[in-house]
This record gives sequence, structure tokens and C-alpha cells, in this order.
Amino acid sequence: MIKDKKTDFPPKILNSIRLHEQAASESIENKDFTAAEREYRELLSEFIGAQGTTARYHKGSPYHQIGYSLFLQGRNEEARTYFLYAFIEDSITFDYFPELAAFRNLSGAYGISFDALLSLFSRVRQDVKSNVPSAPEAYLAAYLDAGNKLDSVSVSKETKVFVGGNYRNIATLRHIEKTVGALGLSPVVASNFLTQESEIYLHAMRLLQDCGSAIFEITFDAGHLMEIERATHFMDKRNILLLHQQFERDQKHYTRMLWGVEVAQIGYMDFDELTKSVKGFLEAVKQRNV
Repeated sequence: MIKDKKTDFPPKILNSIRLHEQAASESIENKDFTAAEREYRELLSEFIGAQGTTARYHKGSPYHQIGYSLFLQGRNEEARTYFLYAFIEDSITFDYFPELAAFRNLSGAYGISFDALLSLFSRVRQDVKSNVPSAPEAYLAAYLDAGNKLDSVSVSKETKVFVGGNYRNIATLRHIEKTVGALGLSPVVASNFLTQESEIYLHAMRLLQDCGSAIFEITFDAGHLMEIERATHFMDKRNILLLHQQFERDQKHYTRMLWGVEVAQIGYMDFDELTKSVKGFLEAVKQRNV
């Protein structure tokens, strides 16, 4: 029987976490995503070595961060696999999964259905009662070999749609995210990834640069002002949409700094109008990519 020690890490591992995460963060800042991947793989190896064959440490974070590093490299299918490993680790440790980062990315960017992920979660929780899985790689392989499905959309730069805005308006951003996903595209929301709040802007910029299009909800000011400015330099301006809430037609209740930006700027008065604008914009992007 494997003893589940969860996050009760010894001092040596705690120190390794700090050092590897610092090195990985510096690598991501320098756009060296391969080096960041290497740091997280080394950290994962230390976790596995420390737990041995009779104990289990929660390894969701290093698996997720390897997936994130691969995602930034455009190695999207490999990233999906590591997000699934992270999801299995999270399912062992936590009783509730919809707010966890691995779930957000698998259901969002990869379009894996809630029911499919719920089935995997339920199987893990059932199996944990008799024996705690120590290796998510073997567990996932056995799960798929048994005929279980985790169908997902194909992810590429052309299908990645960055969704940005003020996170105090998260309900609207989640609605945009779901609308993008419903079209078979891959919404990318920076807050879905495991990042420190102080580094969210840096990671948002790195994610944005690997997307083919971007949608920003601009009603409330936030760090997306700089993201929009940068996006106009490395992305077709026709692939950028700015959305803003309106109380009356043709009114602009957002910063004048964006009024003159030469990208589509569309107001909406309810979620139906918001949905229609997002769908129309993305259909046009799809046509240009054909």
C-alpha cells in the first residue's frame, strides 16, 4: 500500500522547488521555453526519487508546468498529455476539480468534455480507495487501453485564441472562452495556467505570442492595454477584436487610449450580442486561414 504524503515535502525538496521555479521563471522571461521545460523535468525527477516506492508526493505542479512549457513551445499534443498527468495527480489529492488549472486547460484549450474528465476523475477517486496510483503515466495508459475516450480538438497557433481582459470581469471572460471553444477553437486564458500573480503579465505576453488571434474585453482597464499594443506588432490586426459593454448604442465607456487603435472595436448590450460578435469575428478569421 502506498502512503499518500501529498504536499508534506522534506526541506530538500522545498528548496529544490524554489530553485527550479526561479530558474524556470527566468528562462520563460528570456523566451527560453526549452530550458524552462528542463528545469521542471529535473524537479519532477527529484519528486519521484524522493517518494520511492512506498510513498507518494503530489506532483501536479511539475507535471502541469512541463505541459505549460511544451505549450509555449507549440508542442501542443505533448502538452496535452502532461496536463492529463497533472489532472490525474490533482484528482488523487483534491476532492473537487473544476477550478483546477489542469481541468481549465484540458476543457478550454483542448476541448475535452466535462463528462469525459469527470469520468477520469471518478475512476481515480474510486481507485484511490484501494491503492494510491504513484505514476500517472502508467495510470493514463491503462485508462485509455481500457477503451475510455478523452477526445480533444487539434491545437495549433492558428486555432489558439487569446482571451484577455480584467479578471474582475471573469464571468464575461469565461463566456467568451466557452464561445471560442464551442467553435472548435482553443481559447487561451492566462489565469488558467499555474503562475504567480506577480508574473501574470509576463506569462500572458508569452502565451499571446503563440496565438493566431486575440479577443480582449476592454470595458474595465487592466494590463491588457500593453498586451493589445504588443499584439498589433506580431499579429494580423484583422485578427484582434476589442469588445466593450454599452449602456446606449455608439457610446464608448472605455479608455480613450484605445479609441484610435486600428482593430475591430465592437460594443454589446447583452450576452447574446457578445456571443454573436465573437462568432462573427472568429468565422472571418477562419476564412482568412483557409
